[in-house]
Amino acid sequence: MQQVADRAKVSISTVSFVVNNTKPVAPETRERVLSAIDELGYRRNTMARALASRKSRVLALIYPLLDHRNHHAFVDAAATAAEEHGYSLVLWPIHSDNVTTEITSLIQAGFADGVLLMEVQFEDERVTHLQQADAPFALIGRTGDLAGIDYVDIDFERTTELAIDDLAGLGHRNFSLVIEDLDGTPLARYSPPIRTEATFRAVLAERGLHGSVFRVPHEATAISSLTDDLLREAPQTTAIISMHDEASYALMGRLRHRGLEIPRDISIAAIASSTAIGDLMDPPLSTYDAPGHELGRRAAEALIARLEGRDGPATQVLIACTLHGGASIGPAPSRRPELDVATG
Repeated sequence: MQQVADRAKVSISTVSFVVNNTKPVAPETRERVLSAIDELGYRRNTMARALASRKSRVLALIYPLLDHRNHHAFVDAAATAAEEHGYSLVLWPIHSDNVTTEITSLIQAGFADGVLLMEVQFEDERVTHLQQADAPFALIGRTGDLAGIDYVDIDFERTTELAIDDLAGLGHRNFSLVIEDLDGTPLARYSPPIRTEATFRAVLAERGLHGSVFRVPHEATAISSLTDDLLREAPQTTAIISMHDEASYALMGRLRHRGLEIPRDISIAAIASSTAIGDLMDPPLSTYDAPGHELGRRAAEALIARLEGRDGPATQVLIACTLHGGASIGPAPSRRPELDVATG
């Protein structure tokens, strides 16, 4: 730091103010200090800074170990936002009977200053435990009781309503919803499928439309049998709304094998998905893309604001998914080919 100060012709304290962003420094002085840092190859020692400040400058992103989930957009955005504010992000996968103990140890041992929590359930013991421990945290997701909690989440209610109205505007009156069946898993009370199903039923009732719900586990046999189940139990369906990427992929292929052309005979839209996934299918699947980057960034910023002393109302943000391209939705058919469900 003395070398930086000498080269920039400032005091050591001014270098400290610039590096740690603790006091305002004139722009031209800041630029001289930063140039001197670059010229000398100076790198901030994160561990030393943590020891001096008694803060780790680390955020822990906690989520269950579920192989079928893809969180890269949330993680990438949260990590970028953390870095912009002088923090690091660590991934802390937890899937054990001692989840609350692990989270408490994480904070008390000083490994992290605060927690970002994913895969939030309606009744989530992790949230309760963090509140009781007075640990700083923010949610990517929602519990049932959100009083005073910082959270960001997909607006599943609005997204579901948008998908129904978009398809109804094309003349569709008979819908099927495909969601994850998480019964018997650590995410049995996972919020998104619950909110989506409740909204689906409510909106159809309000609009005078008709629909069926198919809850599909992630086992290959259940996904493979979905098409037959749907055509047998809800043969009147002309529009499918799916929040299950593996099931969407299976439906796109198997409906074609059953003699149905997409979207001429039946439309499919995926919600809380992504164009990158939709583009892999034939025809390209119409997707309501999850705003993962926006949610990851805003969750990290909400937590950092709390860590840095911000008072005031909790950050509570809902962002609806938006429809992106694809070629799997179209006008409702006047009639569909007759199918022999038993033989295909």
